[in-house]
Amino acid sequence: MYKRATLVTVLAISAIAIGSLAGCAASTSTSTPAATAGGSVHGKKVSFLTVTQTCAYCAAQAAAFQAKLKSAGVDVTTVTTNFDAAEQAQQVNQAISTRPDAIVIWPADASAIVPSLEKIKQAGIKVVISTSIPSTSNTSLWAAFTGPNNVSLGEASARSLVAGLKEKGLGLSGDILEITGTAGAASTIGRTDGFKAELAREAPGLKIVGSQPGNWDQTIATTAAAALFSQFGGDKVIGIYGEADNMVAGIITAADRAGYKPGKNLVVVGSDCTIDGYNNIKNGSQYASNLQDPAKDGQNVASATLAVLEGKPVPNIAYMKTPAITAANVELCAAADGK
Repeated sequence: MYKRATLVTVLAISAIAIGSLAGCAASTSTSTPAATAGGSVHGKKVSFLTVTQTCAYCAAQAAAFQAKLKSAGVDVTTVTTNFDAAEQAQQVNQAISTRPDAIVIWPADASAIVPSLEKIKQAGIKVVISTSIPSTSNTSLWAAFTGPNNVSLGEASARSLVAGLKEKGLGLSGDILEITGTAGAASTIGRTDGFKAELAREAPGLKIVGSQPGNWDQTIATTAAAALFSQFGGDKVIGIYGEADNMVAGIITAADRAGYKPGKNLVVVGSDCTIDGYNNIKNGSQYASNLQDPAKDGQNVASATLAVLEGKPVPNIAYMKTPAITAANVELCAAADGK
């Protein structure tokens, strides 16, 4: 999803290296129960089906998850896919054939994963969903989901954009552009839907005139933003939303090249509070982000998995906290060990 490491990622990986990862973020409704290391989970087998590890967030999340399960004596087998739904479906079939005690999945595609979840349920294997919630009302297909609420993230970004436009004196009437993540990913769907709905509520005079996928990649996002500025650019474009801060870095590059002054005549908002977001909020070119800590994400998934393996009660859906970040509280991005 993301190309460059966050400050919280760097600190989280260091924590993993010294064996000091601990704790998890609370659910919006109830805390994910923590399981005791060792005990009844020792020797149990878990298949972890996740997404590409070339993205810094994904790698840090996986590292935190694996570290916590392995410290409890759980045997973890990890396979990855570059957001390829067909490949992940094959990986699910292979995982079922090995009869693990649980399968943990970061869905590559929110809708395409549903038939695979039905297969796992029919096989009688417990499922924990990581980070991206499937697009289905049948929540009985998994024992636990933990991760960010992507709709809420999109809504928060819309509110931040409106606040930024007001602060910069640009008004609430004009054109807005959007750079999204990978098509079909739950995070993309949720952030896009939340942003559009909240923007319509908060500022009906703002119109999203163009949207392009950035595929969680800075280079692709730069090209996508350049195309949007070329097609829709002008004085009417006063804001742009990038669904991840590494993509926002590309957006800012494209905006500079197109003659805009991000932070002055263009309000730019993102999400995840990566190192890109931190630096750009500090220098004023990006107005806002949302904090999403990959280490806590991975630890939360691990806690839910341990609880499921032990047969303990666990929330079916537990969202992690993702507070809005602006210049006023940007140092939270660097305070992973203090949250």
